[in-house]
Amino acid sequence: MKICQVVPSKLPVTKYGGTERVVEWLVAELIRQQHEVILVAPPGSRIPGVRLIEARTREEALAMIPQDVDIVHFHGWPPSDDFALPYVFTLHGNEKNPESLPKNTVFISANHAARHGGVHFVYNGIDPGEFRFEREKKDFLLFFSKVRRRVKGARRALKLAKCERQSLVVAGGSRFDLLKVGGFWDSLRPGVQFLGEIGGVQKAKYFSEAKALVFPIDWEEPFGLVMIEALMSGTPVVATRRGSVPEIVHEKVGAIFETDDEFPRALAQALACSPEDCRYWAQENFSMQVCARNYLDLYGKYLSGDVVFKKLDAKL
Repeated sequence: MKICQVVPSKLPVTKYGGTERVVEWLVAELIRQQHEVILVAPPGSRIPGVRLIEARTREEALAMIPQDVDIVHFHGWPPSDDFALPYVFTLHGNEKNPESLPKNTVFISANHAARHGGVHFVYNGIDPGEFRFEREKKDFLLFFSKVRRRVKGARRALKLAKCERQSLVVAGGSRFDLLKVGGFWDSLRPGVQFLGEIGGVQKAKYFSEAKALVFPIDWEEPFGLVMIEALMSGTPVVATRRGSVPEIVHEKVGAIFETDDEFPRALAQALACSPEDCRYWAQENFSMQVCARNYLDLYGKYLSGDVVFKKLDAKL
């Protein structure tokens, strides 16, 4: 197929980047499967084997999309309903006004779709080759999210780790970010380490060495890429029951808790999980090979008329 991928962010990213990394991995996998990929993205983007069309704005992107492609896949800069080419639009975040979304919208989890009144979803995928698998873990828990975003739960992770006398490595911000979201005083103890924003080999190292990822979110997470990054590294996940979490975490790869009193039980359950089970679950369900296959299946069904998108019926 000749596929145009449209993304409003420069690719590749060097450190933090959720949507951007998913798109980068998707493009690489489509090329590996010998599809022709055209990337419409901001200046400075570069992915080997891809024809780049530079665009700085939504209007530029829409005007520059080649007319001879089989399908256009938008990851931002959404088209209007009168867009003439076959397309799908993946919503990677939450939308306050779902009725404004394009009719051909795809979501990234079943919960994400249901909350927006949608039907079709494709789970995000990651490249297993970028993550280390380790059976033997070190004695620390890992929090890996934007510290300055209150809903990500850094404050709660610090409190829970302190109550359980667990060492905690925090990636995704600095101790001073806690002055805004809370938890600063709980961070001033031995055993708490802040890494800032990390990526690449360093990121893979900490995911593989942690004995569990703590993910105490307080919002409806559309997907939660860090959960599958941990699982791909053989590291179980302890998370709150919000958004997509129950679709990703089950009793063989981690545990779900709701109240702080439930955390000790959940942590014990997670630490008893097999690293091999975590890796297997991630590879079978959340690798980029699976993600690309699911998107290609959706493209094909849409082009053949087997999938009919409808205008969204919001249920927020």
